[in-house]
Amino acid sequence: MPAFPQLFTSTVSHWQKTNRGPTSLWSHGRDASLPTEVVDYVIIGAGATGASLAYQLSQPGAADGKSIVLLDAKDVASCASGRNGGHVLPRAWAMFPTFMSPLEKGGSSLNAEQVLDIIFFEQDNLDLIERIVKSEGLDVDFWRGHRYEVFNTPQSAADNMRNFELLQRLIARSPKYRHRKVDWMVITDPAEAKRVSRVHDAVACNRIPSGSWHPHRAVTALLRLALKSTAANVQFFSWAPVAGISNANGRVSVDCESRGVITARQVIVATNAYTRHLLPETQDLLVPRLAQAGRVVPPASFSGAQALSNTYTVREGPYLIQTPYAGLVFGPYPNMDPPDQVYNIEDDSITTPSVRAWLQSWCRDNFVDWGQESAGEGLAEHWSGE
Repeated sequence: MPAFPQLFTSTVSHWQKTNRGPTSLWSHGRDASLPTEVVDYVIIGAGATGASLAYQLSQPGAADGKSIVLLDAKDVASCASGRNGGHVLPRAWAMFPTFMSPLEKGGSSLNAEQVLDIIFFEQDNLDLIERIVKSEGLDVDFWRGHRYEVFNTPQSAADNMRNFELLQRLIARSPKYRHRKVDWMVITDPAEAKRVSRVHDAVACNRIPSGSWHPHRAVTALLRLALKSTAANVQFFSWAPVAGISNANGRVSVDCESRGVITARQVIVATNAYTRHLLPETQDLLVPRLAQAGRVVPPASFSGAQALSNTYTVREGPYLIQTPYAGLVFGPYPNMDPPDQVYNIEDDSITTPSVRAWLQSWCRDNFVDWGQESAGEGLAEHWSGE
């Protein structure tokens, strides 16, 4: 997300295109006056983090009687939260080397218990999302099942098994997690991995709990629930870009330029890539990266009863979901472009020429019996995000 005023017109994702009805909150509060009284909370950014925080604060017993203002520089889920692949994706154990490597070697210098905290936190998050969707009756195309994490080379399969065995040893030694039941499976037989995944060069694969949903409808649904809350007073103002934050006399001033200034007791920044513009001290900590995704209409051989029944991540490729109605959505496009075309890029109006060719061929080249369509057939759309 760039600084404002934005000098280009963003691409529009499949998710954003398919949530434009009267309940979509597009332009909600765009012309309304910002509150002049001191509010309890200002949340900057109406993406997944900001909207879910507003939802949690609006629950009875969380911030009863408090005033909560949510601001976004554009519309709800207009950036990364509405421009991703739709995967509700707990990580597996592939990140162990990165998490546990020293900082000076590009790792995170975490100990074993901290890595297990991350892995099980993400699994718990999937469970939490499922509970909220079911308890609130949200119509957001939520699916819960398993994903296949596919490995295409003997080396990647061996690395995966080594990390999985390390995970098992760490869980067995952990007082916190050793009694935790897990639904994880590693398929090491290449023929079986190919059969279950339908990926023609699969050498091995993991079978891991996962989910998918319509991310734009999901974020919007959570925000609608927050706005309807009777426990807290929640307001949302779109097209209210924040230019600056300042502290004085125990209060925080949020400058929305032409929209006005809001004074709050607490401010929560949930702005993803825009944070580096809002808080310059984060410039060296946050690096925007151009990510590109796409939607593909599958051929008859992958439609109807033959449609994919799992979600995917494929090594050196994307994560992929089967939507209920619109075919396959997958991304991000792997970094085949030069670094200067990927990093520190905030212009989401562009898609690189290489991503178009990749989208036209990826499913055809990876899945068994994808079909005999020409490279261009089946390509529906692609978009950019950060």
